[in-house]
Amino acid sequence: MTHAWTPAPGGLDAPESGFSLMELMVVLVIFGIVSAVALPGFNKFMRSMDLNNQVQILATTVRVVRQRAITENNNYIVYHSHSPEGWGWWDDDDNDGVEDGTEKHSDPQPLPIWVTVTNSTTNPFPSDSLTFQPNGSASVSGSVIFSNSDGYTRSLSVVRPTGMVTVQ
Repeated sequence: MTHAWTPAPGGLDAPESGFSLMELMVVLVIFGIVSAVALPGFNKFMRSMDLNNQVQILATTVRVVRQRAITENNNYIVYHSHSPEGWGWWDDDDNDGVEDGTEKHSDPQPLPIWVTVTNSTTNPFPSDSLTFQPNGSASVSGSVIFSNSDGYTRSLSVVRPTGMVTVQ
C-alpha cells in the first residue's frame, strides 16, 4: 500500500498568504495621491473654521458686555484697537465716556495676524468705540468684516436700537 504525500499545514508547500510588495506599493501610491488632492481642501476648511471661531469669540464678548450694561445699570464701552489689532472693553461707571483707572476693563485681545478686519462699506461703524446703555441699546449700528487669505469672510453686526449682535 502506498501512501500519498500530503504537505503539513503551514509547511513549505502551503499557499502564500498576505500581500506582495508590489500590491503594498500600489496601495501606498494611491493613498499618497488621494492625500495630496484632499489636503489643500481640508486645510482651507480648517482655516475657515478658525476664522469663524475668532468672530464667534468676539461676538460672545460683545454680547456679555451688553448684558453687563443691563445688569449693572450703567454704560459699557467696547472699543477697537489697531495696535494690537483687537477689541477691548471697559465699564464706564460714571457714564462719562472716558476710561478711568478705577473702572473694570479688558485690554484688547489680539487677533491672529492672518485675520484681516475691515469696516463694512454698506454699514460701517462711524467710530472705533461702541457704547451699550443700561437699556441694552447700542450707541451706533454697524458691521465689521473679517476675512482670511483664502477669501473666506464673516461679518459681525450690531443694531443700535436693540443692541443685538449678529454674525453672518
